[in-house]
Amino acid sequence: MKAIWKRELKGYFYTASGYVFMGVFLAVASILFYMEILRQRSGDLPAFIGEMSYLWMLVSPILTMRLLAEERQKQTDQLLLTSPVSLPGIVTGKYLAAVTVLAATTALTGCFALVVGLYGTVYPAELAVAYLGFLLQGCAFAAMDLYLSACAPTPAIAAALAFGANFLVWILDLIENAVQIEWIAAGLRFMSLYSRNEPFLMGQLSFAGILFDLSFAAAFLALAIRRMDRRRERKLNVSTLLLPMVLVILIALNIGAETLEKKNGWRRDYSFNAIATKSAETDRILAELKHPVHIWALFRKGDEDAPLLELLDRYAAATDKVTWEQADPSLNPALAARFSTESETVGSDSLIVYCEETGRFRVLGPADYVALGMDRETGEYTYAGWTYERSLTAAIQRVTQDRIPKIIIMQGHGELDGEKTAAFASLLENNQYEVAYADLGDSSFEPDPQDLLVFFSPLRDLTEAEMEKATAFAGKGGSLLFTCDYTDDVESMPRYASLLRSYGFVPRKGIVVANPADTESYYNGMSIYLIPEMLSTDITMDLAASGADTLLMPGARAFEPAEEGDRNLTAMAVLQSEEGSWLKVLDNASLSLDKAEGDPEGPFPLALEARRVTAEGYVSRAFIIGCSAVLTEQQVWSMTDAQQFILRVAEFLQNLDASDLKIMAKDALRPSLRPESTGMGSVILVALPAMVMLAALLVLVPRRRR
Repeated sequence: MKAIWKRELKGYFYTASGYVFMGVFLAVASILFYMEILRQRSGDLPAFIGEMSYLWMLVSPILTMRLLAEERQKQTDQLLLTSPVSLPGIVTGKYLAAVTVLAATTALTGCFALVVGLYGTVYPAELAVAYLGFLLQGCAFAAMDLYLSACAPTPAIAAALAFGANFLVWILDLIENAVQIEWIAAGLRFMSLYSRNEPFLMGQLSFAGILFDLSFAAAFLALAIRRMDRRRERKLNVSTLLLPMVLVILIALNIGAETLEKKNGWRRDYSFNAIATKSAETDRILAELKHPVHIWALFRKGDEDAPLLELLDRYAAATDKVTWEQADPSLNPALAARFSTESETVGSDSLIVYCEETGRFRVLGPADYVALGMDRETGEYTYAGWTYERSLTAAIQRVTQDRIPKIIIMQGHGELDGEKTAAFASLLENNQYEVAYADLGDSSFEPDPQDLLVFFSPLRDLTEAEMEKATAFAGKGGSLLFTCDYTDDVESMPRYASLLRSYGFVPRKGIVVANPADTESYYNGMSIYLIPEMLSTDITMDLAASGADTLLMPGARAFEPAEEGDRNLTAMAVLQSEEGSWLKVLDNASLSLDKAEGDPEGPFPLALEARRVTAEGYVSRAFIIGCSAVLTEQQVWSMTDAQQFILRVAEFLQNLDASDLKIMAKDALRPSLRPESTGMGSVILVALPAMVMLAALLVLVPRRRR
């Protein structure tokens, strides 16, 4: 076998075939590298390798067409068959020669990774996994094309057969997407070399994928050996019966390996952002699940979100209480209709997380999979990270809870309406809360003391009956959340002001202006866009410890400092303005924010928390903030830690353990390449094919003159 390998390896470089293969491969790969990486200044090498993998379909026939077909054309095959080398040794030697050239060419593409490493960031483990899948896929194509070379009478026919077979392998995915009969589609998917390569390109080390590529190559090598054996003996022998048995064993082995890998979560995640790796928080929640959960992934065939489905496999492998299936929404309209509501229609690219025992479900759409951030310089939103795990774990936790905390947003007094509070409601719903809207004036509405009432800056006072209802609610331990913007005319609402004062909340008239000299206390040159100081309280303690202590208050109202003396009431400031701030009362006579004589000086409390022990022995909690935008504006959220702050406020008011899952968003984008990468990259793009051409000239021209 070693002699055959050496002979064929020399043949590649003493003839044009090896240089043609390497030259065409590197030339096309260079063009792809320029289009996918350099022109876009992208560091996504796995995506580039994925594009490059289609080259095997085109260039593998160049590598294999002459290996066995040329022996037959030149009638040297009989001499080869009667040599002391065994048939497996002959076929394997020729195959290993092709694989050696294939691997050497792949190694040369490492220069592309070098460019990315010099001018960007390379993730070695992820790159190694992607290249492993790429190389194994090339080996599988080479084995299949070698078998076709054994079947063909001439190299030209071998190349034509190989091109056709490779093209058929490529369109298997398209056929599989079009086939509606599941067992046929599953069979086509099982045989697809490109589908098998997808996990590697996502940084997922798939042992079943490695076994399949090796089995695929071994099967076609066995077929090539059998083909050569038939030409030598031309009669039925034991191998004719043994070969089908070997193929059946290989298929069964691969089906078993794939099933076990999926069931037990054996794939290893080496992606740059660990997109399919579960956190310890998720593992804890899955281990504590009380009720089974079923998930429908609504994706059309061919349009799947591969990282999301990969993560679903990990959830299902972690516990037998989580199961999932893919459902094409166009073929299952009744499923989408079943979980659609008046306010939300279930569409494609969604997940339906359903717990039959509790009867609750949660629909996750594309917007739930990403975290948005804002570029402070441009003011544009950007993808800050993938939130697949956080959203999915939160949904599972919510639908399996025995009781969901309820938050009721008050209406009927000119408060912020449902449209303006939609983001607030959505955030809480995504974190295992039930949100509803109600009017205290509705005689049929009786708030449950276990719920939380939210007053978003009312403009009209409570009636006497409403005040009695709110007081009775608080007396039984009910909690309240208030916002009070600087434009709210609290002085004209005596009953509402009395409710605030019962918790030590006394709004001051005017808007808080930051000291222009203290540029760290306000945002972007706007002195009324305060960046408050976060004090250490029950709400903020863990936020400050984790560094999530940045908030933005555009147009903030101040409050009187909490007074002492009422032994049943404990109130303290949560946020305050910085030293040097002042309070400005704006009126028609003057709209200037400049400090004038007599303007009160800070710091001022901007948010307070309170606990009151009621006459009936309950503890009622309350919170007030002088800027509703902190709780309702997504633009503010994208620039700050407001979402974590909101959840901590809700937990404090309902005396709950932290509901904000400590699951970090995964990086969405790789670092871009620096602009100077184009120069070095362009040199390499030209140099690689040129080196192959020069080597061909130096070797082939002297040999031709002999």
